[in-house]
Amino acid sequence: MTAQGPISERTVWVVALDDGAGRVGLGEAAPLAGFGSETPEQCREVFSTVLKALTGDFILNWIDRGRPDAPLGPLEKMLGGAPCARSAIEGALLDLAAKQMERPLATYLSGDATGAPVPMAVPVNALLGGSLQEVTAGAAELMKTGFTAFKLKVGGPTTSVAADVERVYAVRDTIGPEAKLRVDANCAWTLDQAMEFAVEVADANLEFCEQPLAAADLDGMATLRRRSGLKIAVDEAVRTTADIGRVAAAQAADVVVLKPMFLGGWRPTKQAAELAASCGLGVVITTALEGAVGRAHATHMAAAIGLNERAQGLGTGIFIAEDLTAQPLVVVQGVIPIPQSPGLGIGSLRG
Repeated sequence: MTAQGPISERTVWVVALDDGAGRVGLGEAAPLAGFGSETPEQCREVFSTVLKALTGDFILNWIDRGRPDAPLGPLEKMLGGAPCARSAIEGALLDLAAKQMERPLATYLSGDATGAPVPMAVPVNALLGGSLQEVTAGAAELMKTGFTAFKLKVGGPTTSVAADVERVYAVRDTIGPEAKLRVDANCAWTLDQAMEFAVEVADANLEFCEQPLAAADLDGMATLRRRSGLKIAVDEAVRTTADIGRVAAAQAADVVVLKPMFLGGWRPTKQAAELAASCGLGVVITTALEGAVGRAHATHMAAAIGLNERAQGLGTGIFIAEDLTAQPLVVVQGVIPIPQSPGLGIGSLRG
């Protein structure tokens, strides 16, 4: 279930680059029309052009540069406006490079050739949605599996502010005072509704409220943040690195939520995270309901950036009925351990 309704099927592309020595780099494109990416049709059209330019010489020369955040040269113009396709191409190159260097992708992305340690486990939040009974029962069960951070979906046509407030306090009572609780409204509220919610949940100790207002309403979120004292995170408001600057200038948020799939992969995600940090904004990396390849890339990115203090939105594999590999990264006791094996560490694609 998403802010725009249920999704029962995804169309994704996997780019696989074989170096002829038994190593294969994997990258995934998972476009989701209406959520900030290109459409599947646009993605297919871009691939029909760019894959012809992805020659053996290009791959060799790009990897030989030894810079994980290096631009993709002449491919960048072809990939403009297609962030998911860019994520797949860059991701396959990065996975292949890390495998050739026999390093986990996270340590390769960190840019430290000495192999200095990066966090090899990334904390993640559990996701709660549904009726009061469903969210409290779900929270209780998830606590038993080791989760200490929870995100509750609020807003939308099937609920009200009063009902959302009741669910917030019910979840807080279930998880106790120490666990982290954040909410996500997915642009559902008006400023008045968001203010009402903020006042009513003042004693719930929320970590933040994600995207309470429309993505373009930075002034409204700044007003909400200033008047209520509620910590605000933006998600739909960030689809390019430049959006970080606009959010910071408007003082519209405390935290930015970055989706590498919709930003275009590692290079723009790294740039966005660095800009956010320089503006005093917290960073959360989340997936976009992609398959095992895309989720693994996002998890390695979070580790490379050092995002191990706040729970990340990476535990969405449970919503995938049929995944791309038999060995996806999984949540264990509220964290995703990163394998020590080279590259993504997720095995090969299903036959």
